[in-house]
Parts: sequence; C-alpha cells; structure tokens
Amino acid sequence: MQVVLSFGGNKNGTLDSFKKALVFLHERVGEVVLKSSVITTPAWGFEEKTNDFLNQIIVIETTIAPKELLKVTQKIEIELGRNPKLFENKYEDRVIDIDILFHENLILKTTKLTVPHKFVKERRFILEPMSEILPNFIHPVFNKTIQELLAELA
Repeated sequence: MQVVLSFGGNKNGTLDSFKKALVFLHERVGEVVLKSSVITTPAWGFEEKTNDFLNQIIVIETTIAPKELLKVTQKIEIELGRNPKLFENKYEDRVIDIDILFHENLILKTTKLTVPHKFVKERRFILEPMSEILPNFIHPVFNKTIQELLAELA
C-alpha cells in the first residue's frame, strides 16, 4: 500500500527534522518511494504572524494500517522535538508536523484520524508539492486529480 504524508515545520532545525523523519519512517514504516521538493510558504491558520513554513510531501510503501501509522508518526514527531498537540484547532510553531494525507484510496473517519486529510483540498502547501510527484492521483472523496484541485485554488 502507498501512503502519502506531509511534513511541515517553521522552527530552527525543521529541515534537519525532515531528514531525520525520512530515516525513521524508512526504519519503522516502509520504503520512501517518492518525495517532493521542500517548499516555503506563509503560515496558515495562525492567529498571530509567525515564521514561514517548510513543507514536503512523501510517499511510502507500507503494510501498516492507518491507526498504527498515526501512532508511529506522532512518536516520531515527539522524538524530533515536537510538543504534543494540546488543542485540536490551535496552531503552534513546530519543528515538524507529520500528517497522513492519503492511505491508498481509503476513506476513514474516526475521532483521532480522518483519511484523506480533511484540509487537502484547501491547502496550496499540500497540493503544490504533491502535484510535483503525484499530479494524477485522484482524491477518493472529490474524485478529482491533485492537479485539478490545485487549479481550483487559483
């Protein structure tokens, strides 16, 4: 199975955290088969102005189920210096954030995990790097390619 993850961060050491996360994910989840360029974007969702974010999309070949994958990614975030998420809708500066965007074509909604990620369609910082490596991937809910979703943001 292929999973699509996003990395984001806006603190000193973020790029180094991305590199370490790739190693940890390879060791614990599976082979990293694709990775986008790292892009810089303005912070999104913050109440106050903060540092720009670095963002990257990766694709991993894995046999790990979504809920277990969430546990692994959250553990990696903490190991790399991320403070645990205190509030669901409050955004904070972070050295790394790892989000599960897609798990094959699975559609899943639980109290702790929604796949596909609920904000993919609205976030240019996800769609741009993802269109670099998976432009024709079809969003299983909206039945549109990543390129089409990106074009709708323009």
